[in-house]
Amino acid sequence: MNKYLSIIIFIFTGLVSLQSHAALNVAVASNFKLLALDIGKQFSDKYAIDVNISSASTGTLYQQILRGAPFDLFLSADQKHVDLLKAENKTTQPDFIYAQGHLVFWQPNALSNPTIDDFMAYTGRLAIANPKFAPYGIAAQQSLEFTNKWQSLEYIQGNNINQAYQFVESKNVTAGLVSYAAVLQKNQPHYLLIPTAWHQPLIQSGIVLNDKKLKEANLFRDFLLSTEVQQQIKSQGYN
Repeated sequence: MNKYLSIIIFIFTGLVSLQSHAALNVAVASNFKLLALDIGKQFSDKYAIDVNISSASTGTLYQQILRGAPFDLFLSADQKHVDLLKAENKTTQPDFIYAQGHLVFWQPNALSNPTIDDFMAYTGRLAIANPKFAPYGIAAQQSLEFTNKWQSLEYIQGNNINQAYQFVESKNVTAGLVSYAAVLQKNQPHYLLIPTAWHQPLIQSGIVLNDKKLKEANLFRDFLLSTEVQQQIKSQGYN
């Protein structure tokens, strides 16, 4: 074979290999970060495609996407921000629901699982996610407004639901409204599932953003929605 032709074939083969193994950049709502890291590893092991997980509050990730952040896929903690991206023509792909979250009142120093009466009687500082950025923060505010407690408490607000959890875990705050997934995944005691009637459903929607990686992103979406992975998600505190 001609020496120069061999070099051209080698270079072309290398480029194809690099393209076929290009990493997926996935923006993930903070409540789903731990699961996303695990699911991303499973996906990489199966398909030899690296997955880079970037996590923050849904509102923060939305703003980053509007400013041109190079994400290929967005896993939001709500439907609203996915709909806003579609309205802004940031994607041409259909959205999909990958999970439904739950909110809990977590009081780790309690002697037993708190009851609704305990929640209603609580008067200390309360950790929540900032409702301006995080759907779990909106759900917390709605729950507190539903029970007429919103105006009566002092709040320590995290930029996202993971930070709200950390405020309680570090004992800077004695209780918080945090994600069920967080307390379940870390085997934490003494929490109360907040009734879903108190707030809007925490429907978590995703969408593919980058048509240039459509094949890989759709493969990840299908993997995420597969029966096996959905069972894993449900076992970790989601519907």
